[in-house]
Amino acid sequence: LSAYFQNQRQRRLENALKLLALFKESLRENDLDHWKELFVGTCDPASAPPGHFISRDGRAVPLDVMWSEGSEDDDAIQRMAESFEIICYEVLSGTVEARIVWFEIGQLMSEIHKWLNDVGGPEKKGQFLARHYPSIKKVFEKYEGKFKEWPCRIHAQFE
Repeated sequence: LSAYFQNQRQRRLENALKLLALFKESLRENDLDHWKELFVGTCDPASAPPGHFISRDGRAVPLDVMWSEGSEDDDAIQRMAESFEIICYEVLSGTVEARIVWFEIGQLMSEIHKWLNDVGGPEKKGQFLARHYPSIKKVFEKYEGKFKEWPCRIHAQFE
């Protein structure tokens, strides 16, 4: 019985590493740069209103534009969110090790979760997330306490 559970854990670990490798391979050249730019534009020091980010030219822009046709980021954030939806589905099904996924891409997932939750502003908080990315929503409901305790790789910091 012990060997069975150890084998299952090893399989979840291997699946997590494979899924993370697929995620990294799916990224286009500037996707992480677009994520970092949006990250900086939504941080507290940027003073963006809820559901908005501060663009390069200093305007407050609704987060909705990141999920609309012809977005400035060449759909980078949308592609990343769609990949996270698949990853979160696998986490919920128990086929991948959540702690490993969180360590590698937790900051990316956390910020995109926050942005998805804020699309539409305070009056529509969480509706877009629940409708279009239900697995991301469920993973954050299930693991929110653990995510706060688990370490994760830092991809960007506000300076």
